[in-house]
Amino acid sequence: MGQFSKKWEDLNFSDNYIFCKVMRNESLCKEMLQILLDLKVEKINYIETEKQIENLYDAKGIRMDVFIQDSDRVIDLEMQTGDYEDLILRSRYYQSAADVSTVPRRTKYKDLKENYIVFLCKEDPFGKGLPVYTKKSIFAETDAIPYNDKCHNIFYNSSGYAKVKDNELRNVLRFIHELKADSNFTKRLESSVDEAKSRGIMRDEYMYFQDILEEEKEEVREIGLAEGRAQGLAEGLAEGLAEGRAEGRAEGRAEGRAQGLAEGLAESSKDIAAKMIKKGYDLKEISELTGLALDEIEKLQNV
Repeated sequence: MGQFSKKWEDLNFSDNYIFCKVMRNESLCKEMLQILLDLKVEKINYIETEKQIENLYDAKGIRMDVFIQDSDRVIDLEMQTGDYEDLILRSRYYQSAADVSTVPRRTKYKDLKENYIVFLCKEDPFGKGLPVYTKKSIFAETDAIPYNDKCHNIFYNSSGYAKVKDNELRNVLRFIHELKADSNFTKRLESSVDEAKSRGIMRDEYMYFQDILEEEKEEVREIGLAEGRAQGLAEGLAEGLAEGRAEGRAEGRAEGRAQGLAEGLAESSKDIAAKMIKKGYDLKEISELTGLALDEIEKLQNV
């Protein structure tokens, strides 16, 4: 199910759209990192949700859910509620893309930052019943030499929360899986979800993308049906079989276009920001809600 497929009323923390909105809160994001990674995070220098990375014009682009940088680390948090195939290879590609997009020219290799790719899975991604799966790199011939490439791949299985000894981590995983808030932090997450869903501007944005998705699906379905009928007639197949095949192609193209909707978030955010400016919203609040930088919003204010 795509991220714009659910009704607004049914959205919760484990849905990508809401997860990204909540994680824009620096305080919540910092505490989440400290719980998930057992790290001391002094200050987050940069947060971007739905981050697009296109390193080369003909290379495969990616979209990261919540991309974070502090002084020592680059971290990507991914909320995953289905489609657990190829997560390991996906994690590898995300890690390399994050490095290429954040490492300045002439950086010495010894100065590369720690790189974390973290998947928060609703169910067990590997089927072994473990609450967490952590990649460890070693030399095959000896463990006497540490293989420290500063790369960390972690896959959480929130359905296995009961097996976690650490209270805070167990509570976070349970909140993702069952939406039950048992600690001060998860109650803050719950309140942030409620606050996000109470904002009409966010509901309007979500509905806007739902409408675009439906229009795209209908357009692709009509094209696919027409092509399917023509192909079916040419091959002498029954029209019903042709339509069934075409429907499958149409749904596949619709999913592809739906995935590409994220690329239009920036322009939509500018439209929404412009409306909020006219309604007198505080510029910092507009920045928090839309993800736009303050200087971009100030430019819109002067248009």
